[in-house]
Amino acid sequence: MTMLQPELESFRHELRAAVEADLACQRDHRRRLRRAVAIGTAGGLAVLGLSLALVLGAGSTPSRADAAILASAQGALTPPSDSVFHVAATIAVGSIPAQPYELWSAGSSYRFIKFGYEAAWNGTTMSSYDAATNTLYVGIYSPSNHAPVDTAATIRSLISSGQANVAGSAVVDGVPAYVLSFSGQPAGSGIANATYDVAKSDYRPLLIQGTIACEQGQCPETVHFLTYEYLPETSANLSLLDLSAQHPGAKVVNAGGVPGVGTSFGSD
Repeated sequence: MTMLQPELESFRHELRAAVEADLACQRDHRRRLRRAVAIGTAGGLAVLGLSLALVLGAGSTPSRADAAILASAQGALTPPSDSVFHVAATIAVGSIPAQPYELWSAGSSYRFIKFGYEAAWNGTTMSSYDAATNTLYVGIYSPSNHAPVDTAATIRSLISSGQANVAGSAVVDGVPAYVLSFSGQPAGSGIANATYDVAKSDYRPLLIQGTIACEQGQCPETVHFLTYEYLPETSANLSLLDLSAQHPGAKVVNAGGVPGVGTSFGSD
């Protein structure tokens, strides 16, 4: 997960070049500033104001160290080819106690467990599993294009567009972490004005704290990552996406697209 893809390595070099160019520009203006102050002319005062503005505005460009952190965090969220993505986390919204969430995905297929509800999409059919009756409902009602929200892709995009910054350091469950902050996201998206903690050792996700739309309007949301990994695309790992493979003894019922069957919770 710490290996950078070629495009991320290029991104790092571009950021480094931009930082170095900015620093060179600042050095040039500081030399002009010193000369202007020494002369004490009106033109010198104008240069002083311009130079101060440039120096104060320099924070908009990541430092070389921050650029490297952002690129590595982006790399940790970039899936290798021919892999099965697996994430396990707890999600706390508002005052509701933290609930478990788990997702396996590969290509357009996925299986998830959210707040005790388990369902899967194999590319053509949505199915759900009822543990209380050990029943597998095949062909349940599912709104079109309702795949799990790809938070990793969103964060990668925010880093690429300069809407992510290194805000400091923290310790999450004893793990030293970098804290990233996001900007420019709509209210209620879950990562609007959010903080995102990644492990300093391998940049894996540890924690996201933001706000999400809820019945009360806006509620705080905390996603606490327990597992975040990319598995080899073996037959055994691909079976993790298959409800029937995970519950071989379950009774199978054709739901016939009936609304309300297995739709207690969404998949995002």
